[in-house]
Amino acid sequence: MFNTQASRISLADNGQIMWQPDSSNPLPGTALAVVKKGEGILSPDVSLLESVPVQDQDRDALVVALREWLTAHIAKVLEPLVALGKAEEIPEGPVRDIAAQIHAAMGIIHRENIEALIAKLDHDGRAALRARRVRLGPILVFIPDLNKPAAVRLKALLWNLWQGQDLSANVPPDGVVSLKMEGKTYDPAFCRVIGYPVYGPRAIRIDMLDRVINCVYDNAKEGKFQARHEMAEWLGSSLPDLYAILEAMGHKKIFDPAEQPQPEAPEPAAEKTEDKTEEAPPAPKAKPELATFRLKKGKAFETRKPSDNKKKERDSRPDKKTDKKRRPDNKEKKKRDEPRVISVDAPVNPADSPFAILEQLRKKSGGQ
Repeated sequence: MFNTQASRISLADNGQIMWQPDSSNPLPGTALAVVKKGEGILSPDVSLLESVPVQDQDRDALVVALREWLTAHIAKVLEPLVALGKAEEIPEGPVRDIAAQIHAAMGIIHRENIEALIAKLDHDGRAALRARRVRLGPILVFIPDLNKPAAVRLKALLWNLWQGQDLSANVPPDGVVSLKMEGKTYDPAFCRVIGYPVYGPRAIRIDMLDRVINCVYDNAKEGKFQARHEMAEWLGSSLPDLYAILEAMGHKKIFDPAEQPQPEAPEPAAEKTEDKTEEAPPAPKAKPELATFRLKKGKAFETRKPSDNKKKERDSRPDKKTDKKRRPDNKEKKKRDEPRVISVDAPVNPADSPFAILEQLRKKSGGQ
C-alpha cells in the first residue's frame, strides 16, 4: 500500500497527482492519478491511473485517500477563496452575498457588478470583508493573497479542468507583473480568473493594476489626471502601452505633449579650439511630460476623493490647540491683581547721622 502522507504527494501543472516514496528526494516521483471534473470548480475528482501497481481491493482506498489530499491541498493554497464559500460562517446580508459572488468568480470581480451590494455595507460589513482579505478596489474587487504563484497555477488548472480545456495551462512566469498579449490567442475570462486581467495590449497582475488605478483616482483633479512615469514602471510597460491601458479602463486622452509640434532646436555653437578647459558632463535628460486624461465617469468618479487632497486639507486647518491664546493661571492672575510696590533708597545726609548728633551734644556739654 502506498504511503499517502501529504509530504510525499504533489499536484503537477498538467493535473497529475504524483507520489514520491523518498521524502528527501526533491523530484516529483511517480504519477498515481489525474484530476477530473467534479461537482464544482473547487471540488475536482480523482481518477487512478491503470498503471498503478495496487490490488483491486486497495484501489478504492487509495482513491479516497487521494481525494482527501486534493481537497486539503486546494483548501490550503486557496484558503481565503475557499473560506468565502462557507456561507454559514459569514454574516447574513450584503456581506454574504458579496462573498458568494467573489467565490463564484474565483476571487476577482468587477466592482460595478456588485456595486449595489457594496452600497448597503455598513462599517461592520466592510470590516467583515477585510477580515476575509477582500479588497474593495475602485474598479475591481479581489483577494490579494491569491496573487501568489502557487495560487495562480492552481486556479489556472482548476479553471481549465472545469472548462474542458488543456490542463497544461500557459500561466505567466512567477513574479511577472504584466505580459504583452497583442497577436496572442487568449481567453479574457481565464486571464481574469488567474489574477491577470487584460487591459489594452497587456495582461496585468491584479495587485499592480490596482496600484495604478488608485494612483489615477488619488491624483485626479476636476475630473482629469496626468499619467505618471512610475505607472509604466509599475506595469513594466512602455508609455504607448500605458496610454492604451488607461484608455481601456475608460479614461479618455485629451492632451499629449508628445503630439504637439516641437520648436526647432538651436544650432550648436562652433567649438572653440583655444579653450582647452574640460567641459562639465551634460546634465541628465529630463523625463518628458506625459499625457493628460479625462477621468471615466462612474461611481469611482463620483464618490472617490483624492487621499492626498484630504491630507492637504487636514494639514491646512488651523490647530485649535496652538492657535488659542495662553490663558493665565490663578497664580499669575493673583499676582497681577496685587499692587506693585517699588522701593527706592532715599539719599542720606551725614548731619542726620546719630553719631553726628552725639558729637554735637558732647561739644555743648564741654563748653558749659
